[in-house]
Amino acid sequence: MDVDALVEGLFGAGSRMAATLPGYEARTVQTLMARQVVETALAGGTVLIEAPTGTGKTLAYLVPLLSLEHKVIVSTATKALQDQIMEKDLGLVRQALGRPFTAAALKGRANYLCLYRYRAFRHEGLPVLEREREWAFRLEAWVERTETGERDEFRDMPEGLVLWSGIHAGGDHCLGRKCSDFSHCFLNRARERARSVDLVVVNHHLFFADLAVKEGGFGEILPEYDALVFDEAHRIPDVVTRFFAMEISNYKLRDLARDTRREFEDAGGGDEALLGALAGVEEAAFRLRNAFPLEDQRVALTPEDLQGEAGHAMHAVEWALHALREELEPHRIRSPGLAACGRRADEMQDESARIRALNDPARVYWYETRNRGIFLSAAPLETGPILKESLHPRVKTAIFASATLTAHSGPHGFAYFQEQMGYAAQDVQVCRLPPVFDYATRSLLYLPRHLPEPLDPGFAPAVVAELVALLTLSSGRALCLFTSFRMLELTRDGLVGRIPYRVLVQGEASKGALLEAFKRETSSVLLGVSSFWEGVDAPGETLSMVVVDRLPFASPGEPLVAARQRWLERNGRNAFRELSLPQAILTLKQGLGRLLRKHADRGVMVVLDSRLTQKWYGRFFLEGLPNAPVTHDREAVRRFFA
Repeated sequence: MDVDALVEGLFGAGSRMAATLPGYEARTVQTLMARQVVETALAGGTVLIEAPTGTGKTLAYLVPLLSLEHKVIVSTATKALQDQIMEKDLGLVRQALGRPFTAAALKGRANYLCLYRYRAFRHEGLPVLEREREWAFRLEAWVERTETGERDEFRDMPEGLVLWSGIHAGGDHCLGRKCSDFSHCFLNRARERARSVDLVVVNHHLFFADLAVKEGGFGEILPEYDALVFDEAHRIPDVVTRFFAMEISNYKLRDLARDTRREFEDAGGGDEALLGALAGVEEAAFRLRNAFPLEDQRVALTPEDLQGEAGHAMHAVEWALHALREELEPHRIRSPGLAACGRRADEMQDESARIRALNDPARVYWYETRNRGIFLSAAPLETGPILKESLHPRVKTAIFASATLTAHSGPHGFAYFQEQMGYAAQDVQVCRLPPVFDYATRSLLYLPRHLPEPLDPGFAPAVVAELVALLTLSSGRALCLFTSFRMLELTRDGLVGRIPYRVLVQGEASKGALLEAFKRETSSVLLGVSSFWEGVDAPGETLSMVVVDRLPFASPGEPLVAARQRWLERNGRNAFRELSLPQAILTLKQGLGRLLRKHADRGVMVVLDSRLTQKWYGRFFLEGLPNAPVTHDREAVRRFFA
């Protein structure tokens, strides 16, 4: 096949896309990516593509793959990106191909209503929190008319709704084919649709939950496919860490006791000993929570932690689960629900014992207290070996794409991501596409040298003073990114009354609502942490400056980070160079990448951390950033905006 002719026919001046899209201009970088996708699809294998913002990467992989009539699965980082592909991008793909094709979105289990659990909820009349009562009535009417059972049909449903957590199709509760509602199951219907279409769009959480599915559950959700595309691939290692972790919590124990009691009563009851065992599980859950600090914290779990009441509480949990399994054993055959509860008890007892042992050198152990919850976890130190065993053998053609896959511009820029994914250099092709936007003429990188370092007590007030000056020059229009809520709150308090612009703050409204207000009110200033470093797409004048308070090194007190650093050092490797530095570079690239989103955009990038210019490792950050003019003089910022 003539690859160049195929790509030209899809994206060139004489293509259907050019004929149907007013003002269409072929993008050189998009064409380069499409050619790489076609070559990989024809030859098989794996390619890592760093595609900068503005590439149009969705079209660059979808149009070629569907033109080859491949069955494609696309895995995105978030549901928002899924929706963008389904609601916006597929229209352009159809225009480009000039022929019909079928597509379906498949979301995680928790996004679908479980009819079996909902009927149990209605039958029992479970208590509903006062603030959620309205939603109980709205859901009742919705269940009668919905065809998909998708939570997203309620755009305004708040996150963390307790009511929804009791009726969604979570994997722990699924009875699979033995469920009386299996033929009407919304999740099963979605899965059946996915089997028959040309393109299935999922998110990373669903993909790796499917990969991690345990025997005896509902089984795998995703259909067979010819080509697999991971969009926003840099998020994969974190998702894998989560889905291949073990966890025991007081909430899981309480849910197990509640569900078992309900299933037992539905089956006719008749065993006081089993009811006593359920009470024992609930008591053990209460004891487990009280054995750990009441204040919110997330710290490493050590043998010393388990020598006192915490260790006794975990033993009590395992004894309670053992007693429940013993009493439940003769009843498992009475219903699929009781059998499923028995499997959950088996898994919880096993995971609790394995976490308490603290003896797997390939895992890191920690506990986290949040409000009334205690969560004990054991997560893998490395994601590479897991993916090498579970993902690689199942994939013949894989395309990993993101704007941030390389930690630096050298020949080994992909090395950090390759190791996280379990790929040796010879196992994959790599492709770093050139920048789309003209950073040299349309942006400025301001690195003030006069601020104290972040650990200095004077850092916070100096940041506020610098921000007041910068926001005056930019007339607001800024996204300010922080590495901690504490710094965000100090800055918010310091800006109030000192700038004439509306200040939008993460946590005061949903992310979507804040972004809408930020786009609508051109002079506003948006302050955010964590999730606002990614997924903020605000082209135009409203986002004319991105400010980062400090270099985004992961906290050394974070148990997973600390354990991975120790593991590297024990193996004679440099944890700072191989873990902390590349991780921080990729995060900084993501944050500053919020600035230019369209060719007409222009603006200033600011990093207020003086270590970027004064420490030896600063040059590695600069190598990874766009080729923008650098200044240390605020006067240059004034001239830029003037």
